[in-house]
Amino acid sequence: MRKFYILLLAVSFGNGYSQTTIFTENMGAPTTTTAIAAHTFQNSSPILFSGTADMRNSTPSDTYAGASGNGCVFLGGTTPAKTFIIEGINTLNYSDMVLSFGHQKGTNAGSNELTVNVSTDGTTWTPLTYTRPTGSGTSVWTLITASGTIPATSNLRIKFENPISNIGFRIDDVKLTGNALGVKENNIAGLKVYPNPVTDGKLFITSDANIEKTVAIYDILGKQVINTTATDQVNVSNLKGGVYIVKITEEGKTATRKLVIK
Repeated sequence: MRKFYILLLAVSFGNGYSQTTIFTENMGAPTTTTAIAAHTFQNSSPILFSGTADMRNSTPSDTYAGASGNGCVFLGGTTPAKTFIIEGINTLNYSDMVLSFGHQKGTNAGSNELTVNVSTDGTTWTPLTYTRPTGSGTSVWTLITASGTIPATSNLRIKFENPISNIGFRIDDVKLTGNALGVKENNIAGLKVYPNPVTDGKLFITSDANIEKTVAIYDILGKQVINTTATDQVNVSNLKGGVYIVKITEEGKTATRKLVIK
């Protein structure tokens, strides 16, 4: 049975972006070859780990800065494809996300079949790309940085897969970073943001002071889609249906709210 986790939306938007570690996993320390389901990882619920790969303590990660050693995930070269899936990562308040991980391949040949995909629902997967050294003497641990768009979602899934290959791969030290807007909010007295969800293109933002406010609205990828001033009403009719973050500033005080457009 699929498990769903509703994660609290942290709405700590501020005046600028800062690089933040969203998720990191060092794969723990298995004492022998262990199934993923039976292994104790660094992270626990709501983070979930699954797949047909297994955990190993052989050939621990090394040779790259920050290698944790100890345990690693082994995706052997057998049929059917071996997989390792991480789910439950909350990326809603981040943009420009970057995935890195330790990577070891079991041959010096130029093969690099291990794939990396991301998903918001566990059904539709989007590939990320990466490169690593190949050729003589390259069957070593290397720190990989993947390229591609990583979505902002309450439940990001990351899937590593070795598709029907005769080469084994190991991964370790999975790390996800991103840009977050982060300063402490100040309360705006009597702030009300309604209706939520918006169905007619009109968003009302009122406060006790009832004065002009700066209103910025961001989509789930962190892109600013509206930047305007208003006393009590903002036209959002041009926004597509979905989840947004509204940042309101009044007399130097800032607040953020989650907004749903239907």
